[in-house]
Amino acid sequence: MPDFKTVFWSFLVGGTVLGGLSAHAARAADVDQDVMNRGAYLATAADCVACHTKQGGTPFAGGLKIATPMGDIISTNITPDPDHGIGKYSEHDFEQALRRGKRRDGENLYPVMPYVSYAGMTDQDIHALYVWFMHGVKPVAETPPATQLSFPSNIRLTLSGWNMLAGSEKQETGDSATYDTLRRGKYLATALEHCGTCHTPRNVMLMEKSDQYLAGSPLAGWYAPNITPSKTGGIGDWSEDDIVQYLRTGRVKGKSQAAGPMGEAVEHSTSHLTDADLHALAAFIRQVKPMEDDADHQPRDGFGKANDAPDIRSGELTRIDNLSHKSPANLFDANCAACHGQNGAGTVDQYAPSLYKNSAVGAGRPDNLIMTILMGVNRTTADGHASMPAFGSTGDVQRLDDEEVASLVNYVSKTFGNGSYNVTADQVAQVRKNNTPH
Repeated sequence: MPDFKTVFWSFLVGGTVLGGLSAHAARAADVDQDVMNRGAYLATAADCVACHTKQGGTPFAGGLKIATPMGDIISTNITPDPDHGIGKYSEHDFEQALRRGKRRDGENLYPVMPYVSYAGMTDQDIHALYVWFMHGVKPVAETPPATQLSFPSNIRLTLSGWNMLAGSEKQETGDSATYDTLRRGKYLATALEHCGTCHTPRNVMLMEKSDQYLAGSPLAGWYAPNITPSKTGGIGDWSEDDIVQYLRTGRVKGKSQAAGPMGEAVEHSTSHLTDADLHALAAFIRQVKPMEDDADHQPRDGFGKANDAPDIRSGELTRIDNLSHKSPANLFDANCAACHGQNGAGTVDQYAPSLYKNSAVGAGRPDNLIMTILMGVNRTTADGHASMPAFGSTGDVQRLDDEEVASLVNYVSKTFGNGSYNVTADQVAQVRKNNTPH
């Protein structure tokens, strides 16, 4: 999303909005620049832009439709516009929203807002965030559509009970910038980056299972995998430098590539953290309690090898006569081999990654492979732009139907992964239906 990113980072240059309203810029000039810079960095680390910006919209103006088991929740405008955003919020109001999930009018926020995690933030960091949002973000006079959930989810008062049972992170104290490595890493993981929001499984009441921290969880069609240091179910075979590289660039050769929500998190958040913070975050993750996995019994990136079958385009043309148009081999040849190679090795520079030694292909769950084929990859960092077309559709045209996607997923898994999938067309149809923008 280059255009979106260009707009977004124009908001952060120098800690102020370039080209904003003159009165707004004048107020920003009166604010301590160190506090502004700290607030801008914290907003990036907390990835506020991810949920509060719709596709193609103005950063922080809200309007993103977030799918939840309760229904679609529409994110709000958090620019300092007094009538459409949070311009009338006092610092106390702001703190209550971040830490307690309370709107200025006293109503409960839906817990898709990770206030359970943000509760761990220090007073100093809350203050810096407030200053930056009020003086470093341009007001936007747009009101997103209101969230419309069915009964009883539309009764926000019921969330008071949920909040009491769910608990929250313990508030940290002192200057978070001076924490030692592991304390800083824990602060980043549990409060700012709120890793558990996606990677920790939830119970029937949608509360995080604290005893299974980072053990993996479904996420809007994708699967946020087990990232504990388990050597079988998690990323115990990753070094600290591997984790840092992944968070900075979105890829580690022979292991994994970030797509979907994680690709967005890398693009807009983790790739902009300092080296010290990336290493702190990685060091903390490497020492959490290892959790085994019901689906993964060996490293996800430990499966497969190059396919040594003859290339159906390389002279053995008689093979084509025995293959239907929708045969798995022909589907792979027509849609995947041009970039990933007939042998699955990818390009020399791994811009198109290898399909073996690949965590999406080797995972015991097919979710991420299905979603990658349907939705593609679009991730930009300082390392460059990673792109894969969405084979689910191109505009209004469906490129691969449900049967073809299922066949391709099973073929890729059998040829380059653990071969355990038996994905059906109906399964792909349900995934497509639940995750197509509407």
